[in-house]
Amino acid sequence: MRLLWITHRDLNRDLTRTSRLGLANALENQGHEIHWMSPTPGLDYVVNRSKQLGLGHRSFTRSVRLACSSSIDVDAVLVEWTAVEGSYKGLILQDIPWFILDRSPPVSRGIVGLIQRRQHTRAWKIAREYARGAIVKSSHHRHLAEHLPVAVVPAGVDVERFEVDRDDRDIPRCIYIGSLAKERELIRVHAMDIDAIFMGSGSDAERLLRAGADVRPASEMKRIPEVLAAADIGIMHLPNRMEWKGASPLKVAEYAAAGLCVVTSDVGDMPDPDSNPWLRLVPLGDDTAFIEAVNYFRSLSSEMRRHLGKSAKKWARNERDWSVVSAPLNSLIENQIA
Repeated sequence: MRLLWITHRDLNRDLTRTSRLGLANALENQGHEIHWMSPTPGLDYVVNRSKQLGLGHRSFTRSVRLACSSSIDVDAVLVEWTAVEGSYKGLILQDIPWFILDRSPPVSRGIVGLIQRRQHTRAWKIAREYARGAIVKSSHHRHLAEHLPVAVVPAGVDVERFEVDRDDRDIPRCIYIGSLAKERELIRVHAMDIDAIFMGSGSDAERLLRAGADVRPASEMKRIPEVLAAADIGIMHLPNRMEWKGASPLKVAEYAAAGLCVVTSDVGDMPDPDSNPWLRLVPLGDDTAFIEAVNYFRSLSSEMRRHLGKSAKKWARNERDWSVVSAPLNSLIENQIA
């Protein structure tokens, strides 16, 4: 089946490209042919998204609307919520079935967050009337679809890429890989003095550097397994805000695939820590519980952490490999288009 994926992200630059490309590759392995509409030079359909503050969504919507007014030769379209407003009329006129794809609900604050939430609400209202189905990243967001058929697709990982050698360290290091946006309040994590590496890019990178944090620039995707092998405990500590409750952090799956112990906020569809001793879940924004969980793993011997890491790898292989998490989406597409 020929599928078009419409995204506002630049697949050459954006940190979230890992998740999109991983899911796309899994769909291709299941026999689909993936095409892209994105502000990425060289792809099938290149659209514009202004980098000027306040003009991104408007320019992207206008460009997508123009692109979808021309003939599109595909069997179905995966439309990220940011592209729904610009694409749906053109897809309806061409009688092309489409699915709303919501893997990044709004998390910004202030006036920007207010505008994004309004756009998000409008996109879902349109989708509930015209889309064939919905794809969300955790069961927490299932309610948005109402009557629509839903596929829950959490963040996955290409497990084979993380088969790298690890060194034993008597003094463990923590690592965070992902967005360094101010909304994540990582400056609080740095202040806990837990010997953490912060790798990524975002609006808080400079402040973290000034505070003395070990900040590394965002690496190429192929280097992430190598970087993770240089640490022992993967961390994801998110603030206590409603929009984080349905998060499905890609990096948690990658931490596990790399054989790290993991301390993460209790979000999305995380496994039961009672049967997965490599994992500690803490309430959103609970600094005390977070520190206690990190210190528990730090207190273990390197041999015990390595043993727990093997269990983490097994979970990642059985539960979060892209071939596993993409299966519900593949079924949704085939059931609705057949």
